[in-house]
Amino acid sequence: MAAVKVASVVLAASAAVFAGWSGYEWYSTAHSPSVTYGVARDEALATGRTLVAQLNTLDYHDVDGGLGKWLSASTGPLHDQLARTDDKTKKTLAENATVATGRVLDAALSELDEHAGTAKMLASVEITMAKQGTAPAIKRNRFAAALSRTADGWKLSALDQLPVGAR
Repeated sequence: MAAVKVASVVLAASAAVFAGWSGYEWYSTAHSPSVTYGVARDEALATGRTLVAQLNTLDYHDVDGGLGKWLSASTGPLHDQLARTDDKTKKTLAENATVATGRVLDAALSELDEHAGTAKMLASVEITMAKQGTAPAIKRNRFAAALSRTADGWKLSALDQLPVGAR
């Protein structure tokens, strides 16, 4: 009987040690730098894809609303440049009577500095230009984008079109 009691205590102690060790390993793995870096990378890439598509989309029916979306998607120099869009440019965009819809076909981060909150991304974008009375035209562009993490999340701080032959 005493042997059964000792075996039970040893078994319970072993189970407690194993549970503690397993919990510690799980926590360490879940919070390791490689895992948190991967989460930050995935978040920056997904948000960057959305923002690049957004900055390649504009409906002439609501130019001010479209520019508002552009401003909310941007920060830094890009935001400042977009904020300087004058009434003449807005009028030209509306008179052009075009609905542009951007869709990111592929994208990848080329750099990520998680501590500085910056990333660089390359994106291939398909832009469908629809003008009333004509067949939609599809254009493909490649962009280099810079992202900055702000209090509101990732935003585009630069968006530059790359020449078609650029690598």
